[in-house]
Amino acid sequence: MSTPLTGLSRFCFAALFALAVPLGGCAAASAEARVSVYTSAGTRQCEPAATDPMPAALARLAAAGVEASAPRCGHDGRIRAAMCGMSDGRILVVDVPAAALVKAKELGWRPLADLPDATVDRCA
Repeated sequence: MSTPLTGLSRFCFAALFALAVPLGGCAAASAEARVSVYTSAGTRQCEPAATDPMPAALARLAAAGVEASAPRCGHDGRIRAAMCGMSDGRILVVDVPAAALVKAKELGWRPLADLPDATVDRCA
């Protein structure tokens, strides 16, 4: 024999139900979470870039089965000596599925969160 829910019990049940439904939706959304990653653009001070490095970088990710989206460019935010031939700090940034982060790291990409002073904008 079951007992009817009291006023407080009904309130607790409703509160738990209200919390459980939205949290269940969060689990599905986190499975599709994406992470911003970066790699050096490979450009050097005093040297014009021979070609746009983004298409080649995207092709390498695609060939490895990593789905990249939202390509953009930026600067790593680090201070460096002005010297011809040294890196100019330009970076390429894309978003990848969180599940593909390890594969992206194997290809030389790193989480953008590792560069707290980086600036990111559309590629010119």
